[in-house]
Amino acid sequence: MAEHAVAAVLQRAGATVIQEVASLGQVPAKVEALKSELKRMQCFLRDADARMERGENEMLSQLVSEVRDVAYSVEIIIDTANILARETSRPPSLLGAISKGACYPVHCKRLYSIGKRIDQVTARVGAIFREFAKYSISSSTGLNETRHSMDENESMRARRLTLPDFGDDVDVIGFDSEINQVKDELLDSENKDLTVISLVGPGGAGKSTIARKVYNLVAKKHFNSCAWICISQQFTVYGALKDIVKGAMGSQDFEELGTMSEMEIIKKIHSFLKDKRYLVVLDDVWRIEDWDMVQAAFPDVKNGSRIALTTRNSAVSNHPNARKIIQEVKLLNNDESIELFNRKAFPSYVLHGRDDLDSFRELGKALALKGNGLPLAIVVMGGFLSKNLRITEWRRMVASINWDAMKNEGDIRAILDLSYYDLSSNLKVCFLYITSFPEDYAVPVGLLTKLWISEGFIPNVRGRSLEETALGYVEELAQRCLILIEKKSSRCIRTVKVHDVLRDWGIGRARREGFLKDCSSRDEVETSYSNEMRAYRVVLYDSVCVKVGVAMPNLHTLLIFNAARLERNVFSFRGLNYLRILYFDGMRGRWQLPAEIGQMVHLRYLGLKGGTYVLPASVSNLTNLHTFDARDAVVEALPIDLLSISTLKHVHIYKVESWSVWKTTIQSNLKSLFIFLAANTPKQWEGAIDRMEENPSWCFGKHYRSVKQLEIVGACEDEFGVPNDLHLPDLHLLPHNLRRLKISCPNLLNDEDPMPLLGSWLTFLNVLEIGVKSYTGATMTCPSGGFPDLHNLVLHDLDIEEWILEDGAMPRLRILTLCKCTKLKTLPQGLQHLKELKKLKVIAMPELDQVLCYLLHKAGREVVLRSSEEDFEHVQIP
Repeated sequence: MAEHAVAAVLQRAGATVIQEVASLGQVPAKVEALKSELKRMQCFLRDADARMERGENEMLSQLVSEVRDVAYSVEIIIDTANILARETSRPPSLLGAISKGACYPVHCKRLYSIGKRIDQVTARVGAIFREFAKYSISSSTGLNETRHSMDENESMRARRLTLPDFGDDVDVIGFDSEINQVKDELLDSENKDLTVISLVGPGGAGKSTIARKVYNLVAKKHFNSCAWICISQQFTVYGALKDIVKGAMGSQDFEELGTMSEMEIIKKIHSFLKDKRYLVVLDDVWRIEDWDMVQAAFPDVKNGSRIALTTRNSAVSNHPNARKIIQEVKLLNNDESIELFNRKAFPSYVLHGRDDLDSFRELGKALALKGNGLPLAIVVMGGFLSKNLRITEWRRMVASINWDAMKNEGDIRAILDLSYYDLSSNLKVCFLYITSFPEDYAVPVGLLTKLWISEGFIPNVRGRSLEETALGYVEELAQRCLILIEKKSSRCIRTVKVHDVLRDWGIGRARREGFLKDCSSRDEVETSYSNEMRAYRVVLYDSVCVKVGVAMPNLHTLLIFNAARLERNVFSFRGLNYLRILYFDGMRGRWQLPAEIGQMVHLRYLGLKGGTYVLPASVSNLTNLHTFDARDAVVEALPIDLLSISTLKHVHIYKVESWSVWKTTIQSNLKSLFIFLAANTPKQWEGAIDRMEENPSWCFGKHYRSVKQLEIVGACEDEFGVPNDLHLPDLHLLPHNLRRLKISCPNLLNDEDPMPLLGSWLTFLNVLEIGVKSYTGATMTCPSGGFPDLHNLVLHDLDIEEWILEDGAMPRLRILTLCKCTKLKTLPQGLQHLKELKKLKVIAMPELDQVLCYLLHKAGREVVLRSSEEDFEHVQIP
C-alpha cells in the first residue's frame, strides 16, 4: 500500500507547473531530484508490500509507515511550489506589479522555506534507503504468481474487460422455493392484517437477494406504495425515515424534512400510508430497537399491507408486535453450488476457443463444494478465478486454503485475501476506498470516480480519459464480485454497494494498513491503536464533534457521513490546512461554512450533500480546487470568483438561490459545469461556453416565476465524446409544482424511461418538451393516470422506437408535436382515445406510418405533416 502512496504522488507531480517558472530558483531542480529518489524507492516498496502481505518481516510496517509520511510530505511541498508558481506567473496589472514588488521579500522567504523542506525530506529518503538495506529488501519486481495482474498494462486490462451481465434478473440459484413462499405470503388475499415477513440467515446466505427478487416481481404491480430501506449497523432514525419518505411517498422535499422532528416525520409517513396498500422492505436489521424506532410509521388498516425484513438476528424476527411469518434461508446444495460457481467463474469470453475447459470444470466442481453452500463465498471465489484461468492457480487454491477451518467457523477471509492479493495496486486502494462508505450505502459511481481521481488512484492511460479508466475499475471490481451493482443503465453502472461481509473485511485491512481510520466516537478519533498504522484519511460516522484536525494533524482526506448530527458550532476546521478531500454527507437545514475554509489551499475536492450551504467569499482562495460537487445540495449564494479558479475542472450544483451572474467569469480549463436550478441564467453564458477551447460538458436549469417554469439545456459529453455523469440523479429533484418544462440536454435522462415518474410527480404540468436526445432509450411508456393536466407535448430528436400510451394517460392533451424521431415507425393507438386532442404535428419523420394520422384527421383533428425540420418550433420558456 505504501508503494501506491508513492505512485500517486509521482502521478500528480507529473502535472506540476513549477518547471515553467524561472523565479522559483533552484526549487524545480530540487523537486525533480526528489521525484527521482521516490521512483527508486517505489521499486523497493513493491517488494516490501509483497512481504507484508505474505506475513513476512512484521518489523517492516513501521518503515513502510515512514515512507508514506515522506510521500505525503513531498506532495505538500509540490503543491506549495505549484501555488507559488501560479502566483508568480500570473500577469499583473500596474497596481498589482507595485504590490508584487512590495511582497518580494515574502516571496523569497517562502521560496527558502520550500527549499529547506526539500533538503530535509531528501535526507530522510536517504536514511530510509539505508533502513531498506538493513532489512535486505531489494528492488525486485518478481512477485508471486497470484499477483500477476499487478503489473498488467492498463490498456491490455481494458481490452480484456467485458461489462458485467446487466440482465434484469438477480442471481437466484437455489432460492426458487424461498422466493415462491415469500411471494405467496406477500400476495395472500385472505390475510388483510399488516404482516411482517422476516428472512433470517447468516451473512452472505442470500437474504437480500431473495428479498430483492421478490420485490422486483410484486412491488409495483400489487402495491400502491413501495419502498426499499437499508438499515445496517449505522442505523439512524432520520436516515431511515428520509428513505421511507423518498421511496414510499415519492418525495424529496428534504428542505421541509430538515425543519421537522423525527416524530413529525413519522406522523407524516403514517398519514400518507393509511390510505395505501403498501410494501416496505427493511434490509439488514441488526437490533430490536431499530425496529422499535420506526414501527410507528406503519399503520395497520387491514388492507393487506406488508413489511419484509432481512436479519441475521432471530430475536429481531420474533419481535414485531404484528402478525409474523419467519423464513429461514437455507444454504445451497451441491448442484446449486456448482451452478452458481460456473456462472461466476466462466465469463462468456473464455467459453470459446479453449480445449481445457473440462479440466477447469472438474477443479471448479471441487472448489464449489468447498464453499459449503454459502453463496457469497462461492460468488467471490468464482469472481477471483474468472480472472485467473490457469490450471496451476486453480490447483493451488484447492491446496492452499484451510477449508476445514472455513467450514467450522463460517469464515471466508482466506478467499477474500486471495481475491485482494490478485488486484493491481490501483484496484486495491479503489476497493478499500469503497469500504469507507457506511454499510449498505448506495454509492453513486459519479461521486466515487471523482473521489478516486482526486485521491490520485487513477493512472494516466494513453487514449483514455481518467474518467473512462475509473469506470473501467468499477466494472472490473463488479466482475470480480467484490462490489454489488445497485443501479445501472444499458451503458454503464450508476450506483454500487459492498456486501457487509466484504465491507467488514475490507475496512479491517484498511485500518491495519493505515489506509483510513473510521471513527464513530470521540475516543476513536483521539486513540492510536497498536495494530494500526497512522492514517491520513479519516471517516466520521454520526458526525463526531471534535477538533479532528488537532487530534490527527496533516490529514489528507476527511469524509463525514450523517452530517445532520454535526454540532456546527463545535466542529472545527482548525488543523485541516493540508486537507485534499472534504466531503459532507447528510446535512440538514442551513449551514454557513466558516471563512477558515479558505485557508485549506491544498483542497482538491469539496463535496456537499443535503441541506443548504452558504459559501464564504474565501472559497475563492482554494487555488488547488479541481472539483466542487454539490449536486444534491442547495447553495444559497455562489461567490462570483469561484468559477475563476484556474485549476477547477468540475462544478456540479443542484440549486443556486443567489448568483451575481453578470460579475462572474468562467476560467477556460473547466471540463463540466452543471447547475440544475438557477434563476434567470442569461443566454450569453451559453455563447461564452461555446467559445471555450475545451468545449466543456455543461447543463443549466433556468427557472422562472417561482420555479413554475424550467428550461434545462446543455451538452453532456466529455472531450472524448463520451456521455459523462451529468445525468439527472433523481427526477424527484424537479419542483413538484412545475407548469412548463423543457429538457434539451443530451444524455441527461439517460436510457431510463422518464415518463412514468414525470407523469406521476409533475401533476400540475401543462407544457412538456423533451428533445436533443435527452432521453436515449428505445421505449417510452406513458402509464394510465399520468400527466393529468398536460396540454402540450413536444418530442424532438429522440431515438425512441416504440411509444406506448396507456388508456387514461394525458387526458387533457390538446397539441402533440413530433419532430425528427426517425426510429418511431408507428403512432400509439392510444392517441385515438384522447378526446381533447385538437392538433397533431409530424415533422421530418418520412418513415412514419401515416394510417393513424389519416384516422385522426378523419375524426376532425387537425393534422400537419412537414418534411423539413425548419418548420419545427420549440416550446417557449420565458
